[in-house]
Order: sequence, then structure tokens, then C-alpha cells
Amino acid sequence: MASINKKINIDKFIASIDSMIASKYILIDRKISDVLLSIADTREVYNTIAECMINFDFKTEWQKAIAGQVFKLPETDEKKIAFIFCMLNNIDDKNINITAILDRYFSYDKNVSSYDNFCKAIINEFKRLIVKMLSEDYIVANEVEYHAPEVNAKEEIVVLTSMVANFKQLLIMQKKLKNTYVSKEDLVAMLSTFELIIKNNQLDYFYSYKIMIGSAIKKNKALKKEFEQIEKLIDIMISR
Repeated sequence: MASINKKINIDKFIASIDSMIASKYILIDRKISDVLLSIADTREVYNTIAECMINFDFKTEWQKAIAGQVFKLPETDEKKIAFIFCMLNNIDDKNINITAILDRYFSYDKNVSSYDNFCKAIINEFKRLIVKMLSEDYIVANEVEYHAPEVNAKEEIVVLTSMVANFKQLLIMQKKLKNTYVSKEDLVAMLSTFELIIKNNQLDYFYSYKIMIGSAIKKNKALKKEFEQIEKLIDIMISR
């Protein structure tokens, strides 16, 4: 039954990707939101992306991607997944001008729209890599225990622990959450896991959880504002 449920969940993600690929540029905002929502709703995909986000620096990789005449994805599969996920989030947040990107890097074939070229090169590649990562052979081959390095900044850990605990308590006190990509229960569980990661001083996981939690609540202005201070402290800690 577990394998059947897993396939059903992954199929939902694939369907959202295929819908975006088959769509038109005019609907790109809605389709990207649908893809991000499907990721939040699909634990297998969500966890895969979270692993790829460890130690990933989107700002640096973005500058590399747009440095030349051709849009260039990172070299490794893990970095490609993390890069495309961050790119979609930044497009959704209007931090990236997707029209300018399409015009500059994906309008090379007059017989094919720049949006179709983008979907073929970026979105379809995202789907292919996620499915590859979730194959049974990959999962078996990668069942290796991971030990993240310890954080030495003890005072910052204490502050971050308190801030995350307070944020989780704020969520628990809410009767109902609106404008979030995941349920209240899933978000509280996510924060509980993050608390454990902080307690174990696993700095490598901080950035991925910052992105995942921020992505889940970004449509809720009140929660997003409350989470901003946590994001800032995490950025300081991982920038060293």
C-alpha cells in the first residue's frame, strides 16, 4: 500500500509539471504556483528537494547561470534540482523577471515560443531529475547516514531555538491558517523537525528548511513578516 500511495503522490507532482509544460506563457504565474503547491503536498518530492538544498547557494549559482549568452544550469543533478526549485520560487515571488529571462535566453528558435523552450530545457529537466532521484535504485544506493557539521555559535543557536519555538507556538495558537501551501499540522511538524535540527547543530540543513518553511507561508503576509527575523539570523549563520 505504501508503494501505491507513493506512486499516486509522485503522479500528482508529475501532472502539475506536465500541465505547466502544456500550458501557455500567459498562465505561467498560476502554473508555477500549482507546481510549488504540488511539491509542498508531495512528501517524497519535498524531502528529495530538501536534501538537494543542503549547502546550496542560489545567488552564486544564479550569477553563473546568467553570466554568458546561454542560460547554464549547474553541473550536478542535486544542484540542478535545488537551482530550479529556487528559481521557481523567485519567479513566483517576482524577484526574477521571467519575461526578460525568456527573451534573452530562450528565444533562439523562431519556430518555437521562448516559453516552450524554457519548459523543455528547465521544467522538463526538473521533472526528469526528480523522477530519477525517486527511483528505487537511487533510494537504495543512497541509504547512507549523513552527519552534518556542528555549529560553534552557541549564543546564536540559543536565540534561533527560541525564535523558532515562539513561531511554532504562534502557529499552534491559530485556529485556522489561511494562504499557506501546507496545513497547520504539517507546518507545525516541519518546525518541530527544524527545532531538532537546530538542537543537533546541523548547520547544513538550515538553508533548506528556511526555504521550505518560507515557501510554505509566503502567501500569508502576517506569518511571512514574523518569519523574516528567523530568516535573517539563519542567513547570518550560514554566511560565515
